[in-house]
Amino acid sequence: MNLFENISLAINGLIANKMRALLTMLGIIIGIGSVIAITSVGNAMTTSVNDALADFGITNISVYLSNKEGGGGGVAMTKNDFISKEMIEKFQKKYPDKITAISLEANAGTGKIKNGHKTSNVSMSGVNEGSSLVNNITLLKGRFISEKDEQSVKKVAVISERLVSELFTAADNPIGKQIKVETNYGYQTYTVIGVYEEASSSMFMRQDTRTTFYIPVTTAKELSGGDDGYTSLTVMAARGIDYTQFADETQNFFNTYYTKNKFFQCFAMSLESQISEMNTMMGTLTLAISIIAAISLLVGGIGVMNIMLVSVTERTREIGVRKALGAPDSAIRTQFIVESMIICLIGGVLGIILGAGLGYAGGLLLKQTAVPTLSSIAVAVGFSMAIGIFFGYYPANKAAKLDPIEALRYE
Repeated sequence: MNLFENISLAINGLIANKMRALLTMLGIIIGIGSVIAITSVGNAMTTSVNDALADFGITNISVYLSNKEGGGGGVAMTKNDFISKEMIEKFQKKYPDKITAISLEANAGTGKIKNGHKTSNVSMSGVNEGSSLVNNITLLKGRFISEKDEQSVKKVAVISERLVSELFTAADNPIGKQIKVETNYGYQTYTVIGVYEEASSSMFMRQDTRTTFYIPVTTAKELSGGDDGYTSLTVMAARGIDYTQFADETQNFFNTYYTKNKFFQCFAMSLESQISEMNTMMGTLTLAISIIAAISLLVGGIGVMNIMLVSVTERTREIGVRKALGAPDSAIRTQFIVESMIICLIGGVLGIILGAGLGYAGGLLLKQTAVPTLSSIAVAVGFSMAIGIFFGYYPANKAAKLDPIEALRYE
């Protein structure tokens, strides 16, 4: 009996026992479907995270102060520990061709703006001129904070389009208008110099009720009573350079000022390396969950072995007749292994369809296209066939070793 005859015989057997075949495949369908769905959603989630991080700027390098190893984790920073304006200026002079912009920020707390019976909540954020580029802020009207605003410690503000809609009518031009903000430091009056486009919330966060109210970083420090230095900054590197290497150069530059500091040092990390680490972490997580889901394939394989043992018992006389007519053990063994593989292969295909459907549904929730990769499909098909061979061998071998006389006498 050749291979095609074995396949035909196996398919006819499955058709004759549709419900039993379907129940046998169920474990394989669920196992393969789970793995395909998880890998599809995992890939979509990784893409979504990459897109969200890339929105902050793939060229950005974060610089921040941290405790030295074994160097007093409980020690509070003083103004002598901060990254000074002079350090930043020397850094810009040393790497003029590698730096596009530097963002300096200071938190000035929160505030409330009242308009009749309505109150708008804002987060007061002190920024410098470079923050617009580094943070990818899109201006709709007016201008952003300038270096002159910083030097003069002006009380000017760049507000969101959402705040404009809450405070002004459509006919009003907000540029030049004054806004009174109630803060923890009392009432402050700011002149609106620009309106920015508010980015939509990411998939991980619901839209916050607060909107960011940008003011000059020097004004924010004066308002909150903060020191002149900074504990962190963000560097927007020039396009085309090695960002990871420049992050190392940046870290080494600032650490020359902290060689004698017993407690603190500078760290610099590129967003590119952070995305790489995130991808590795997401890949490991997806693999771990996939392995757990694949355990159901073991259950499915046991189900296939069980039904094949039943099939061997039911067809004992048929096996006896074939062997009496001269069929070798290898032909009997091949017949049942092929049948087991056909069951697992059909179950694998159905599992791929189920997994692709579930993955697509999950992708819609993440607002990303989630489709199974060709590699995951190939692995799923190969794995399901391997299960067929592995769990089908024992029943097939048992059938091949039946004594033909005893088999013919079986009732």
